[in-house]
Formats: sequence, structure tokens, C-alpha cells
Amino acid sequence: MKSKWGKKVADSTACNTYPRPGLVRSKWQNLNGSWDYCISDTSTNYFKYSMGKILVPFPIESELSTVKRTLSPNDILWYRRYFKKPVLSRKSDKVILHFGAVDWDATVFINGKEVARHKGGYTSFSVDVTNQLEENENELVVKVFDPSDRGINPHGKQVLNPENIYYTPSSGIWQTVWLEEVAAQYISDLKVTPDIDGNRVRIKTLVNNKDKNQVVKVEVLKGGIVVAQGEGNAEGLIDIKIDKPHLWCPEDPFLYKTKVKLIDRGKVIDEVTSYFGMRKISVGKLPDGSSRIFLNNKYYFNLGVLDQGFWPDGLLTPPNAQAMIFDIKAIKTLGFNTIRKHIKVEPEQWYYYADSIGVLVWQDFVNPPPTLPPGSRPEFEKELKETLAQLYNHPSIVTWVLFNERWGAYDQERLTKWVKELDPTRLVNGHTGELLYVRNKLRLPSKDPWVASDMADIHTYPFPMGVPQDGGKIKVIGEFGGINVSVPYHEWNDLKTWGYASKKPRELPLIYDSMMTVLKKLEGEGISASIYTQPFDVETEENGVITYDREIVKIDPKLIRKSNAKLWKFADNDKVNPIFNIGPLMDLDDTDDKYSDYLNDFNNGKRDSAFVRRLVLMAMREKDTPNVELVSGYFIKSISDPFSYSNLKFIQNCTINSKSSGFIFLTQNKAHVEQVLDSGSITEVLKSVIRGEYITPYVSIPSSKVDWQKITREVQQKYGDEYSEYVWGTVMVYNLDHKNWKDFAQGYVNYYKTAKTHSVYHINNITWSVFEQVSDAAVLKFAAEVMKYNIENKDSSSDSIDTYANLLYKSGNKEEAIKWERKAVEGSNGNKEISENLRKMESGLPTWPTPDSTKN
Repeated sequence: MKSKWGKKVADSTACNTYPRPGLVRSKWQNLNGSWDYCISDTSTNYFKYSMGKILVPFPIESELSTVKRTLSPNDILWYRRYFKKPVLSRKSDKVILHFGAVDWDATVFINGKEVARHKGGYTSFSVDVTNQLEENENELVVKVFDPSDRGINPHGKQVLNPENIYYTPSSGIWQTVWLEEVAAQYISDLKVTPDIDGNRVRIKTLVNNKDKNQVVKVEVLKGGIVVAQGEGNAEGLIDIKIDKPHLWCPEDPFLYKTKVKLIDRGKVIDEVTSYFGMRKISVGKLPDGSSRIFLNNKYYFNLGVLDQGFWPDGLLTPPNAQAMIFDIKAIKTLGFNTIRKHIKVEPEQWYYYADSIGVLVWQDFVNPPPTLPPGSRPEFEKELKETLAQLYNHPSIVTWVLFNERWGAYDQERLTKWVKELDPTRLVNGHTGELLYVRNKLRLPSKDPWVASDMADIHTYPFPMGVPQDGGKIKVIGEFGGINVSVPYHEWNDLKTWGYASKKPRELPLIYDSMMTVLKKLEGEGISASIYTQPFDVETEENGVITYDREIVKIDPKLIRKSNAKLWKFADNDKVNPIFNIGPLMDLDDTDDKYSDYLNDFNNGKRDSAFVRRLVLMAMREKDTPNVELVSGYFIKSISDPFSYSNLKFIQNCTINSKSSGFIFLTQNKAHVEQVLDSGSITEVLKSVIRGEYITPYVSIPSSKVDWQKITREVQQKYGDEYSEYVWGTVMVYNLDHKNWKDFAQGYVNYYKTAKTHSVYHINNITWSVFEQVSDAAVLKFAAEVMKYNIENKDSSSDSIDTYANLLYKSGNKEEAIKWERKAVEGSNGNKEISENLRKMESGLPTWPTPDSTKN
């Protein structure tokens, strides 16, 4: 899947706009484009570039990179390109090498010498490479390690096994690489703080290699005319009075331009241009005493969307500047004034466009790993501080969001207060969605969910509901919505789809409007902001208002603008918020209700592959097995590249029995198929077919009438020993779930006769059910042997030892059982249940459930 901007990407135009709008110089060189790359294992320091070309700055997993390959935690990704040393204006000038972002651990080499190392997948870094450069050609090498969701690194929604609300990783270079020529002493950064109450702006410059005799002069321009200016020492704080300041807001996103000059003894030695917006965000009170979000000292409802910032072709990397502009304009033209940038930090240009187009931004910090492995906490705090400093100057950013739905959350009070200390000019949402409601049911209670936060924030799917408690804080709904509507031919994966509720196209605008009606009522009860999930589909999460490729709109913009005007009066004001042409509206009637029409079209000769593929999926959802077999058979015969990854996954998915064309094709081409997919792909197909033909038809029949031994022999003869094992495992689990203990015991014994060395089930958990529910002495003895093997080779925990001891005890080996149970008690860290089992054994009492012990 490609966006319209991705289709136009080429080596010479890969993200070729100036990457740092907040600190602009004219002399720069873009290093994006075609680079050499290779992948080695993590133990290799020597590398050879024999694998091919990659288009920078697109991550290696993306289609636009031209590689589209997953980077594993055992891999090292190497990049290389050559460049000429820039022609410098002065001999004393320097060359700075900049990286917008590299995910995650990057080491940079110039002409074989290490010049920089940076950890942090979402923040920029730079290095002075002047002294390492040769006059002519120079070699630039970047070494990258990215464990995705298997390390200590904040990784957001990137996971190695993406599904539902988690997405494909973006490893390596994913933002612009560029060179910049600067003076020997130069302005390296600005920190700009507007103060509308004091009619001033405060600007602090950071100067590299500063001199005490240097001064900084700042000119503030409005419409090209200097309206204010100030001067101060290098790295000093410069206060500049702004007469009758033109305030920034979404309805009027006015930006002042600035010229900042570094002056040494009357001579300008460096100059940059920048900009700022005069705006204030604060907690205010309405006459009823409720706390609300105030923008420029007036109540302002933040009507927002949850924007993930993923692209079908570039993943984390937008295809180009026009694509970023489209996203922000599309969101605003739909009638929203706020974007919650969800667990991602965008390229710097994105925030400039948000500043200039005029939207409020709630910026999430990228969360640490949920399991908080050692080292993850300091890494998270380092990257948080870098993120805040990097984005500080943008007037669009009004709220920092610390944690989301308990993902890796820790020390919430300390960290919330710390963020406020780092930036006292913005609101801090310490924990969005720690209270999560799905279909009005609370996931987990929390004693103090919003400690130290400015906001009391809940997530409530799909419909919005009131915040149950607030402690005097601003009340907000940090997420709601998530209504799934799939658009045929505009899906990342037509085999999978996800959302909090699936609806038909014609239902969506009505549901959305009713949500806005509820929100308007909740506003009267104190709600000050809402974030709708979401503006765009993301991979299999098809709950956007616009498709993932940004091609099709699911709700007529005029309707959604009218609905949003209930909460933001300018939502459908054509003068303040002019309509931007997003794209065509989806066909509201093109649903599975047209299945019979599609079948007629097929029977009348319509045969294009996209149509046939969709008809197969329709037939599967309709459970029309004969037509699944008929149409999928035609699909397999007609497609030009049946061995592409996408087509093989589709064939795998629509293979429903051993007579289908898909089954025959996959099994006859096993070696080729497993090269493209993985070594277990055919195994999964066979298991699915065996389950459908040999297990599902019999599991509901009384056990006395099912000859599982005979069924297993048939499977074994047709498919081999490993699949007879699969039958017994499935029989075991099915009967465990349905409490058919006789068949469960039979399945257990026959499965673990061969599978104890490689069980796909948790041996201790499933064997505990044997102990509790089975009385057959032979089965108990066999289960004890399985547990003994498990303890000696896999799991010697106190829980496993306890299970083994209980099996020994129940099968009559009391003395040996007590010996092992004492070992379990020693290693159980005071587990009361295990200690009680030992007491019962020593007293000769049953440790398993009995009729008396199960009475209420």
C-alpha cells in the first residue's frame, strides 16, 4: 500500500525540505537518498556492503526504503554513503553533521573513525565533523542496533509481531541526515518563552564556543517589518517587549518571525532566522468553580483526535512535507482543533506546520517498555528530557502527556512534578487512561490515578462518559471512539481488521453525531477536552475517519464539521476554518450486503484479481464453503505472482480443507512457500485443516462414541507423527475447557507420551488439572513422571515441585510426596497454599478437591 506522496518518492526528492524550521541557516546539504546497507549479527564489527541499496531516511522495514525487511534484536544494521566536503566560506568555519532521528542505538563513523554515539529513537543529535573530513571524498558509516520491543528502549507502538493496536517497527535512520556550515562560534539553539500577561517574549540563546565579549541581537518581525528588538550577552536571557501582541490560537495562528545575530566586537559572525507564537495555556476556573483548559486566559474546549503518525509506505517516516501538511489540514478541516500526538515524536517540520496551520498539540512522551527491565527507567527519563527540550519552542504544543494506560508507568508523582519543573509554561497530563472503560466496564481501579497531574483523564470506548472523580482537576476524555469501518481496496491487510466496535458505513456518521451530543452534555458537567480515536486507519486498526493511504473519507466532512461545531464553534466556519479537499467519500453501500451481486458479477465473467480476492473474503465471512473453494481456486490460477508474501498469506488464510486448491498449492510447493513465509507456515495450514476435518466434527459428540485412537491413526498415516501429537493436544485442551475429565486424561497421556520435551502448553498448569480432577492411578503416576522431567529439565519452581509432590501424594507415595513438598515450601517465599498442602499431607488429609471441600 502506498500513499499518493509515496508514489512520487525518488532518490533525489527523498524528504528534501529544510529539516529545522526553528533555527534556519542557508548553507546546508541534504544527505538523504540512496545509501549502501548490510546486516550483520551483533557480534560482528567487520562488515561488507554486499546486500544492496536503501533509500534514506525511510526505515528498513518500510516499503519506501526499497528493502522492506524486519530487523531482529540479534542484528546490526550498517549504512554507508560518500560525500564531498562542503566548500566553506571561511577557513575557520565548521561542518556539523545532523541526524533527525535514528532508532535506536546509533554509532557514527567518518573515514573509519568513530565520531558520535547516540541512544534514543525519537530525538535528534549532531556532531562537529570538521577535523575528520578530507578535502575530497569522505566515507560516512552509521551502525544501528534496534531491539524494537525486546530491549530497554522506549519504542512506542513498534513491535516485532504487530497486530491490533501495535504496529510494524521503524528501525535505523528514519529522519533527515544533513550537513550544515557554521561559523567557528555559532548559535546552536534557542529557548523561546512567550509571556502574554507581561506583553513580552523571553529568548535565551545557546552559543557554541562563546566569548564574553559577544552579544546577541534579536529582531522581531511582523509582516516583514521590525516591531520589537532586544540585545543581551551570549547565552543570557533577553526580554523583548511586544506592544499589543498578536496572540496565537487555532482560529488565528499568527507567528512572529525573528532574526537572531551573534555579534563579536561589532561584527555579525552568525545569524539564524526563527519564529514564535504569543500564546498562553493554563488551568482556569469558570464561575461554577470547575477547572477548565484556558487558552490566552479564556476557556477553550480542546476537541481533538488521537494521531499515531504512521504511514503505509514510510511507517514512522512521512513520505514528504506535503504529506505532513495534508494530515494536519485534513484533521482541522474535519472540525478538530487539537491533535494528541500518540506515543511518537514527529520530525521538527511537522510541529512547524502545526504552528502555522493552527492546531493545539498534546504531545505524548514515548513510554518505556511495559515490563520495565533494568536500565529502562533512566533511559526513559533521558529521552523524555531530550524530547521536551527539542520541542519546547513550538506554540502548538500545550500539553505534555507522561504515561498512557499504565504502559511502563512508574514513579508517577515524581515524574509529573519533574516535567512541570522542566516546563512550567504548559499543562501536564500525568496519566492518560489509567482509568480505562471499555463498554462501561472499568479495567482496573486505581487509588490515585492523577496524582500531581493538571488533568483527570479517562479513556472510555466506544462512547464517551463522565469522569467519575477529579479532585478539582481539569476533566478530560483522553480517548474514546474506535469505531471500525473497513473500506475495500484501501486496507493494509484485508485478512485482519480491528476496532472497539464494527459498524456499517451508513451507521458511522449517526454514531459520531450522537457521541458529540453526549460530549456536549458532558461539557456542561465539567469535561474540558476530548480525544477521538482516530483520524486515520493504522495497519489493521481500521477505526479512522480516513483510510491508511489517505485516499478515502468515511464520513462526509460537512457532516462531521457540523457535529463538531457543537463543541468548537469554528468547526464549520468556512472563513475561519475553510474546507480542505481531503478526498472522495467512500461508497456507503459497498458492503457484504452486496455479496449476491458480487457472485453474479463473478459468474458473468468479472475476473480482475482485486475483485476476486474480495469475493473470496466475502464468501468466507458468509461461511459459503463451496464458493470459497470455487473462487479461491480461480484466484490462485489467475494471479501472476502467487509466491508474493501477500498472496501466500491470502492463500494460507482461505485454505479451509484438504480438498481446496489452496491446500494442494501450498503442500505441493512447501519449500518455496516456507522460504517466503516461515518454516512453520505449512504446519499451521495442516493443523487448521486437521482441526476442521478430524477434531471439530467430533468434539461435541459424547466421548464414549468417539474413537480418538482411530482418528489419530488416520491423521498419522496421512500427515505424520507430529500431527497425531497435535490431535491429542487439541483433544486434551478442548476437554479441559469443557470439563470432560475422562477424555482430558486420555488426551493428556497420549500427548505427553511424545511431547514432554517440546510441549506447546504450560506443563505445570495443565498437569495441575490432572491432579485436581483425575483419580485413575495410572494417569496420576504418568503425570508425576511428566512433572519430574519438567522439574529436572525446564521448570524447577516451587509451583512445579508442589504439583509433583501432590501427584505423588494422591497416587499413594506419601513419604516421597512430603519430602518434595518440604522443598516446595522452602522455595515458595511463604506461599500459604503450598504450606497448607504440606500440613494436610503430614496429617493424612486430601490436598485435592473433595465433595466436602467444594461445598459453599
